[in-house]
Amino acid sequence: MPKVIIAPSVLASDLGNLNYECRRMIDDGADWLHMDIMDGHFVPNIVMGAPILQSVKKAVPDIFMDCHMMVTEPERWVKDIAEAGGASYTFHLEATDDPLDVVRLIKATGMKASVAINPGTPASEISDELAEAVDMILVMTVWPGAGGQSFMKELMPKVAELRARFPHVNIEVDGGVAPKTIKYCADAGANVIVAGTAVFRAESPRDVIAYLRAECTAAQERILQERQTLIYDPNADVVGDDEDQEAEERRKEASAGRRSGATTPVGSTPRSYLRHLDRRRSSAASGKSGKFGQLTDLGMTLKLV
Repeated sequence: MPKVIIAPSVLASDLGNLNYECRRMIDDGADWLHMDIMDGHFVPNIVMGAPILQSVKKAVPDIFMDCHMMVTEPERWVKDIAEAGGASYTFHLEATDDPLDVVRLIKATGMKASVAINPGTPASEISDELAEAVDMILVMTVWPGAGGQSFMKELMPKVAELRARFPHVNIEVDGGVAPKTIKYCADAGANVIVAGTAVFRAESPRDVIAYLRAECTAAQERILQERQTLIYDPNADVVGDDEDQEAEERRKEASAGRRSGATTPVGSTPRSYLRHLDRRRSSAASGKSGKFGQLTDLGMTLKLV
């Protein structure tokens, strides 16, 4: 199960005291610092850049800079960000025609590679091949370009779908995340939490960071507990030939859907997958026997017959 990571968004800090603000967040328990870099083209604003990152890294050498590149040419800035001390480089899927090439450029520098999708981009645009190549997927929960926007709860099924398809990949949420919205993110399966205003402008950033972490950890534990109620019985009776053939056809369809990046058809959140499997188990107990496949971490990859 991916580790819970809290990454305060520096965009909400006092930029005139940036080094101090970053040091303060790390001392208060932050794992990463989320650095927004904007070029004035992909988004209207212009914020930060390699020289600023280099200055922060020099002043706060133990910082992990999670660099969110809201730029039109993500491949252009990879080398500069790496040399400035960036640890993770997130580019937008919407900004390139060859995301795998961008990933290769990023990884060649030693940085972690991450891909972001805007609110209007469906999860199905993240192919299996791309997800396997990156270290993280960022789901924007506001439109990129400015802080302080309202959290878009309606995007949580997208997070849940990605978690179901890619159980071991870090899934990050960014935009409007705060103590009052963290539960939606945690229950959907996000494990990397970007929060700006809610942390930097809090009376006690340490308490907010601890709360966000606790909510995500509790959600992971709940999902694991629910999963443990689904017992795999290797000695269960095998279904009849007709049902077996039907199940095989369903498996082939599901496999084809995953290869094409199609939306998983059963439910929209990890828990809906669990409920679906519970219904299957109840049906089997009432007269139809069968075997249940195992679930992967949080991801609910099912093999049903």
